[in-house]
Amino acid sequence: MTQVAAVSADIVLHNAFVVTMDGALTVIRDGAIAVVGDRIAAVGPSADVLGAFPGAAQTLNLAGRILLPGFVNTHVHTSQQLARGIADDVDLMTWLHGRIWPYESHMTEEDSYASTLLCGIELIRSGVSQLSTGISSTV
Repeated sequence: MTQVAAVSADIVLHNAFVVTMDGALTVIRDGAIAVVGDRIAAVGPSADVLGAFPGAAQTLNLAGRILLPGFVNTHVHTSQQLARGIADDVDLMTWLHGRIWPYESHMTEEDSYASTLLCGIELIRSGVSQLSTGISSTV
């Protein structure tokens, strides 16, 4: 079990297929993680993690579901969120010159803000926990 020093966990998620994404691509059947604050404090077999954190504030049985790290989005155009679907039927140059760039050139600051919020909501709902530093926006 991988563990950092902790007195009590805020939550222990157990009875899951834990996909660790470590160097060996380890998957732990009947695995668990313990979370303290905003950090993962332990990863390992359910019995070990539950034993190490018996006083967790919350314990959640995932009933065999898959537990995996958050996704990292390395390229996102937040200003194009509201434009989804307006140019799906054309080649790249028509998409850029005839649809997307004209659309973006007419966006207001409020439009860009709303598009960025919507993009953020969708990213969170789909499991994205981190964005790259190269976020692109119109305004």
